[in-house]
Amino acid sequence: MPDQLERRSFATVDELWDWLATHHESHPGLWVVLEKVTSTKQSIGFHDLLEAGIAFGWSESTRRANNETSYLQKFTPRKTRGTASARNTAIADRLEAAGRMTAAGRAALGRK
Repeated sequence: MPDQLERRSFATVDELWDWLATHHESHPGLWVVLEKVTSTKQSIGFHDLLEAGIAFGWSESTRRANNETSYLQKFTPRKTRGTASARNTAIADRLEAAGRMTAAGRAALGRK
C-alpha cells in the first residue's frame, strides 16, 4: 500500500462517532475496514462512514480490496473546504436537522 495510514475497523456506528469525536482534529486519516454483506463479522457500512465523515468534516475516497470478506476505504480529513455534492449537501441538511452536525463538519462544507 503506498501510504502507511493505520487500518481500523468499527463494529458499530457509535464506535465510529466516538472515535471521530476524539480524533477528527488531530488524526491524519486511516483505512477503514468495511465488511462485505456476505461477511459474518459485524461492521459499519459505507453509508455510515459517509454520514459520520460529513458530520465531522472527513471524506471517504479510495477503495481497495482487503480480503475475501472485506475492503478498505480511505477516510481522511477534508482537504478542500466548501465543496460538496448534492448528495452530501442533502445528508448534511438531514444531520443538521437531527442536531448531529459538528462545527468541524460545518466548516469543512463552508457552512456557519
